[in-house]
Amino acid sequence: MAVSIDLFGKSAIVTGGGRGIGRETALLLARAGANVCIADMDEASAQNVAAEIRALGVGAIATRTNVTLAEDTQAMVQAAIAAHGRVDILVNNAAVWTTKLFKDMTPQDYDRDIRVTLYGTLNASRAVLDVMTAQKYGRIVNLISDAGRIGEPYLTVYSAAKGGVAAFTKALAKEVGRFNITVNGVAPGITNTPGAQGFIEGAGGAEKLAKAYPLRRLAEPIDIANVILFLASDMSAYMTGQIFSASGGYTTIG
Repeated sequence: MAVSIDLFGKSAIVTGGGRGIGRETALLLARAGANVCIADMDEASAQNVAAEIRALGVGAIATRTNVTLAEDTQAMVQAAIAAHGRVDILVNNAAVWTTKLFKDMTPQDYDRDIRVTLYGTLNASRAVLDVMTAQKYGRIVNLISDAGRIGEPYLTVYSAAKGGVAAFTKALAKEVGRFNITVNGVAPGITNTPGAQGFIEGAGGAEKLAKAYPLRRLAEPIDIANVILFLASDMSAYMTGQIFSASGGYTTIG
């Protein structure tokens, strides 16, 4: 008897869903049967992903969402409810990072990194909690990054912001577990996405970086989306407050 992940009838929101890991996650959740709201500052990219999902015969909408604004994330949730009736899954994927030595960063640089990466996760999570609590069901999956677990040079403020997301994940899980809401994190290593290309090239290229990974390759977006799908499903129903590295063995944290 085959085992598969079935999200039929579920409704998901993916922030930063217009490209990279967010896009692949939105498409994978849709292939599992979930209706999806793709939230992104780049509305054209979000609309393109929504069209790809609708072509699969699954419901999808796109919203232009600035996750640094609480009112935008609240409007995002209301749009998802209006389109799909409920919100069962939130994937907090939206993030930005400045690749510089910390001594070369300006307050504007680290304000931007923290507002999108940390505050964006707080805003979107707060926006879904009322509906998830009322329906006594929810799956929140936060993208952490291994930078937030071990720290990375040239990504100091991003590491700090993701470290904050990791701590928030654990704390929120303890608050909302009684409502059948799980909160988990996925910590990718370097992933071959459009947003990471500048960092990859600046570090000497994918081939050089891959030598540090036991699996001898960088992650592709689908590698991360597969873990998110598991955590968004009922197969992970007894897991909460956990951070799962998806880093090809680069980090082995107990």
